[in-house]
Amino acid sequence: MNVAFDPWIPVVTLSGDPDLASLCSILTEGERYADLAVRPHERVSLMRLFLCVVHAALDGPKDYDEWLEVPQRLPDAVRKYLETWKDSFELFHKAKPWLQVAELKAIPSSKNDRVDDKSWSPLSKLSFARASGNNSTLFDHESNGGAPTVYKREEIALSLLSFQNFFVAGGKASSRLWGDVEMKNPPNPKGGPCSGKSILFTFLRGTNLIDSIYVNLNTYDDLERLIYGNQDNWLGRPLWEQPIKSPNDSESITNTTQTHLGRLVPQTRILRVNVDRKRVLLGGGFLYPKFQDDKNTFAPDPYATVVINRNEQHELLSAKPNIAIWRELHSLVVCEKSGSDSARGSVCMLNIPERTACDITVNALMTNPQQAADIIDSLESVFHISSQLHSLEGAASYKNEVRNAEFLADRLGWAVEVYRKEIDPGWEGRLKSAGASKGKLKSRLQSIATSHFWTTIEKNLSLLMNHIESKDTEAAIPTRDTWRKMLFSTACDAYRIACGQETPRQMKAFAKGWGKLTGQKEEKPPEKRAKEVSL
Repeated sequence: MNVAFDPWIPVVTLSGDPDLASLCSILTEGERYADLAVRPHERVSLMRLFLCVVHAALDGPKDYDEWLEVPQRLPDAVRKYLETWKDSFELFHKAKPWLQVAELKAIPSSKNDRVDDKSWSPLSKLSFARASGNNSTLFDHESNGGAPTVYKREEIALSLLSFQNFFVAGGKASSRLWGDVEMKNPPNPKGGPCSGKSILFTFLRGTNLIDSIYVNLNTYDDLERLIYGNQDNWLGRPLWEQPIKSPNDSESITNTTQTHLGRLVPQTRILRVNVDRKRVLLGGGFLYPKFQDDKNTFAPDPYATVVINRNEQHELLSAKPNIAIWRELHSLVVCEKSGSDSARGSVCMLNIPERTACDITVNALMTNPQQAADIIDSLESVFHISSQLHSLEGAASYKNEVRNAEFLADRLGWAVEVYRKEIDPGWEGRLKSAGASKGKLKSRLQSIATSHFWTTIEKNLSLLMNHIESKDTEAAIPTRDTWRKMLFSTACDAYRIACGQETPRQMKAFAKGWGKLTGQKEEKPPEKRAKEVSL
């Protein structure tokens, strides 16, 4: 199978039908396809592959003038480029299989031993959606209790690409032979360039697939100014143009792990897929320094969002459990033009003029903060960014209204805790005995109320969007008031759902919590006062 010219990439046609497309067909006639039909981490990996090939085929674009010429130049340039490097895209090439090491072998335990099947792992190790390791078997109906499965070539290619991008650190690599070089007791493999801390990756979405690729293509001028600064040799070459020939090939390893084009299509793990399409031989790995590592050891990923945390430090925006992505839109759409020393969204946002509407896709592979190898979920959200939201003033207003919602959520949680203290004298003692885990205990207590609160707000998110869109018009104040009234009434409803009023003790506790939520000191809620008057 040739990854450049054979169909393997899941797409949706303009008529809405699923199909498979080749890398070449997407980059030369991508107007035939509406979008990709893949999982979130696969979308990120494929977009990085597309952009890498386009950069290499065009040797640019270097500046804005060249960027304007890309739609006319791209089809012929990509076709010629992929023909030139065709052999390097063969999935099972005898000498240079795509993203693999042909000379990788297991080491026999003794001179008289043959290398047996124990050295090979199931091919499911390459797929984050298959039953393997920490992954559940619930949605993998071909797991067969561990029996080997023959995988389709197109699934192998997609899984291999995603694995090299998102491999999460963990496990121990076995000793292997790379040709005549023995890699004995290699260090534990580290994560790929996209892994670590559940990073959110943002891409613009165009009118069709090739348009989506084009609007996410940045000029070298922008990448140098905003990402790499004065770093020498930051651009590099794609892996297939400068393959790693041995574990001692330091120049090629540096190109692959520490340059822009090298990292777009990485080789995080040394591996070889068996031609039986059931097994994979895994070796050690290469170290990809990442911004999300401690002390920010590399430039931030161009398609991630840089924010400033409470400690006034820069970090990449991450997906977090129970926090919907829409609450971070004001950070995702920031378009920084003056330098990389401040917060910014994905660099592709530069390609859309401020105060121009656009669509974005936001993707993440969420991992357990306590155990990086534990994949929790994959996330994808699509948003329409209005012309007002795509401006500094609109983003600031959006951020302010999200903060208002979060403030009410905090008050709601506080009110629920006041209620619990009043009806349960032993609650404070349990909090003290919980020690460092008391935050989790409080979250469980408040989960009924807060889940209802955030779910209802998300259903009414259009009210916030209406307010942002009406900025600088007479409707700005009325739409803002409508949004804020909805927030308050939703918080009150959530408190009623979570806190009962069946007994006199509960009614007293309810009134105390209600006062904390609404700011009415020790007052009972209106419906309870009316009930007592009628009695």
